[in-house]
Amino acid sequence: MPSCEVVVCTRNRPSQLNDCLRAVRSLCYPNCGILVVDNGEENVATMKVCERWSAQYIREPRVGLSRARNRGAQNCTSEIVAFIDDDAIPSQNWLCRLIQEFRDPNVIATTGPIHPLIYTSQGEVRPHSGVIKGRIDRRVFDLSDPDWFAKSNFGGIGDGSNMAFRREAFKAWPGFHESLGRGTVVHGGEEHYAFFELIRLGQRIAFTPLAIVYHPFPDDPESVRVKELTDLCAATAYMCFFFVQQPQYRIALVRFLLRAAVRRIVGRPKDAANSFGRELKSVFTGLMQYFRSRPPRSGNSSIRHGKETQYDEQSH
Repeated sequence: MPSCEVVVCTRNRPSQLNDCLRAVRSLCYPNCGILVVDNGEENVATMKVCERWSAQYIREPRVGLSRARNRGAQNCTSEIVAFIDDDAIPSQNWLCRLIQEFRDPNVIATTGPIHPLIYTSQGEVRPHSGVIKGRIDRRVFDLSDPDWFAKSNFGGIGDGSNMAFRREAFKAWPGFHESLGRGTVVHGGEEHYAFFELIRLGQRIAFTPLAIVYHPFPDDPESVRVKELTDLCAATAYMCFFFVQQPQYRIALVRFLLRAAVRRIVGRPKDAANSFGRELKSVFTGLMQYFRSRPPRSGNSSIRHGKETQYDEQSH
């Protein structure tokens, strides 16, 4: 069985991190290390949590989830590098199921589904039977899939709270784009852009429905709606980023957006005028976020790593 290290990026959330590491230490996979990347100033409480669960602690002082993930991958020596959010809880066989997919030598990365996680009034963590994101059937994605472009860029393959890579992937691929993800102005899309880049390079990604991760999710209708609008804002900023960064795929992007717009208009309830206004505001905010993230004209817009930009203080 290949060696594996689980990278957990965190920022000022020692309590959630403690629950996450407790679950990681209970995984059935026998050859697993834990690497915690503290993305910000040194946090004594976070260090104590790492010590409690025998996890390696390093810091990435420049705020940004993509930067933290790249730093984590650079410090891993294992064959497989897995990623999970600091507020997520893996199922006991999560890592075993993810790593099984690497028996195919052509698979460079694997993903799995994300299920809702409920915190009870007593503060206990309780899994939920529903699914937030992810497919329900096993799939393999590569250039032979005629719809690989849309699936990789818009959540059809998986999400960042549940994924693993061969460490050798970071030798041929520059890693997560550091202009994307939590802690940057364009606060999303970094994992999808990673999947897009890997498949474009001729690599294969597998999704297994058996590798389950539980993640907090709002349980009241208004909170769910607020999250949907936030995600729409981030997706808009990401699409602007993609349009500029990948000019050869602009036609494919526009075609996807037109199809998505038609489906949304056809399926919209008749009394959704107020909802449409909120969505339009989210789209406009996403456009502004992207333009705020662009470097000065005198800079080099192709720089991926080490590029300074504006950051918010939102935690991972």
